[in-house]
Amino acid sequence: MPTEASASAGAPERVAPALLAAATCGAALALQSRVNGTLAEQLGGLPAATISFGSGLVLLTLLLAVPTLRRSAARVWAAVRSGRLRWWQVLGGTAGALLVAGQTYAVPLVGVTAFLVALVGGQSAGALLVDRLGLGPRPAQRLRRGRVLAAGLAVLGVAVAATAPRGPDGADAAAAGPAVVLPLLLVALVGALTSVQQGFNGVLTVVGGATLATAWVNFLTGTLMLLALGGVVAATQDAPLRAAGSGLPWWVWTGGVIGIGYIAAAAFAVQHLPVLVFALVAVTTQLATGILIDALHPAADDVLGPRVVTGVLLAVLGAVWAALSRRRVASAAATRKGRSPVG
Repeated sequence: MPTEASASAGAPERVAPALLAAATCGAALALQSRVNGTLAEQLGGLPAATISFGSGLVLLTLLLAVPTLRRSAARVWAAVRSGRLRWWQVLGGTAGALLVAGQTYAVPLVGVTAFLVALVGGQSAGALLVDRLGLGPRPAQRLRRGRVLAAGLAVLGVAVAATAPRGPDGADAAAAGPAVVLPLLLVALVGALTSVQQGFNGVLTVVGGATLATAWVNFLTGTLMLLALGGVVAATQDAPLRAAGSGLPWWVWTGGVIGIGYIAAAAFAVQHLPVLVFALVAVTTQLATGILIDALHPAADDVLGPRVVTGVLLAVLGAVWAALSRRRVASAAATRKGRSPVG
C-alpha cells in the first residue's frame, strides 16, 4: 500500500466530514436503488445497469477535459505500470457494477428496504475483513470485540428483516422460495465485495489525488464488466431487448449521476475512517431512506412490517456503536499524543 496513505488516513480534523460523507453515501445508495430498480422494470436488469454505469462513464470522461482531473487519472495508471499499485486494486468498479446489477435485479422483487438490509449485512462482514487485512488506505486493524459485535448486530438485523413475512397472505420469505431468498443472498455477497471496493478506492484516491479520478476508474472497469456480461447473455440466451415505455419519469435516467456522487464521497470517507465504520454509518441513512421510499411506494405493504423495522433498528444500533467506538479509539490515541481530539 502507498506509504502516504497511512500517513494521511484518519486525520482527526477530517473525521467529522468523513462521517457526513458516509451518511450521504447511504442516502444516495437508497435513492439509486429505487431509480435503477424502476428503470429495470422497463428495460430489464442488465440493460438498466449498463445504462446507469455507462451514462456515468460518459459524464466523467467529458470531465477529463479538466487538466487537474486528467493528471490525477494519469497518476493512477502510472502507479499501476510502475508496480506501486497492483492491477487488481483498480478493479473496484467491478463490485460497483455488480451492485448496480443487483439493484436492477433485486429491488423489483424484494423492495428497497429488504435490498438495503441484505446489502448492509454483506458490507458489515466484508468490512471487517478489509480492515483486518489492510486492503484500504489505513493500516491493518485488529478485530476489536466492539467492532465485531457492532457488525454482528447489523448481520442480525439482516437475518430478522430477511425472514420477515411478505405479501398479503403473510407468507414467510423462506416459503417464497428462490424468488425472494436467492436475491437477498446474492445482494449480501455483493455487499461484501463493495466493502473491498471502498478499500481499493481509498488507495486510488491517495495515489491520484482526486475522488473524481477514482470514480472515473471505477466507472470504466464497471462499464466494461457489464458490457462483457451483456455479451455473454446475448450469446447464450434468446431474450430480445425490451423497449422503454414512453411514460418513464425523467429521474430514472439519473442513476449514473447518483453513482458518481456516491463513489466520490465514499473515496473521501474511507481515507479517514475504517471501512467498517464507513459501512455501518452509511447503514443509518441507507435504511432510513429506504424505508421512506418504500413507505411512499404503492407496494409498501408487501415490504414493510414490524420484523423489517426491527431489523433496521438493530442495524442502526450497530452503526451507532461502531461510530462511538471509533471516536473512543481516536480520543485515546489523541490523549496518548498529549492533545485533544478534533472531529
